[in-house]
Amino acid sequence: MKKLAYFLPAAAYYVLVFIVSSSDIGISIDVLYFDKAAHFAEYGILGFLLAFGFFNVLGTPLAWKFILSFFTCITLAGLDEFHQFFVPWRQVEILDLLADSLGAAAGVLFFLILYARKKWPKSGRPKDTSSALL
Repeated sequence: MKKLAYFLPAAAYYVLVFIVSSSDIGISIDVLYFDKAAHFAEYGILGFLLAFGFFNVLGTPLAWKFILSFFTCITLAGLDEFHQFFVPWRQVEILDLLADSLGAAAGVLFFLILYARKKWPKSGRPKDTSSALL
């Protein structure tokens, strides 16, 4: 049960994402691709929070933790886009899902970099880090 607590930030954040995507905010910002940047940032944060959960709970190699964090985030992004199909004032866009996926990758990668720096300080870093990632 204690391990599930690592996923509470991601779960709470996704509930917020779901609520916001269900509402009619009515914000119109006339900046080219602003909505894609917002999707990137939104799912970058979610990817980071999911990585926090997976990296602290699983005892699997780092590559598996990265993959699980990334694909869980993409799945949630896909579910959000599917949900928007049923919201009258929202629309489904493949480019939104692409921005979500890129943001998820960036968020998980950012967490991985922080995690690796904490786990392997410069003086104690393994000589062959490729085996540590597999």
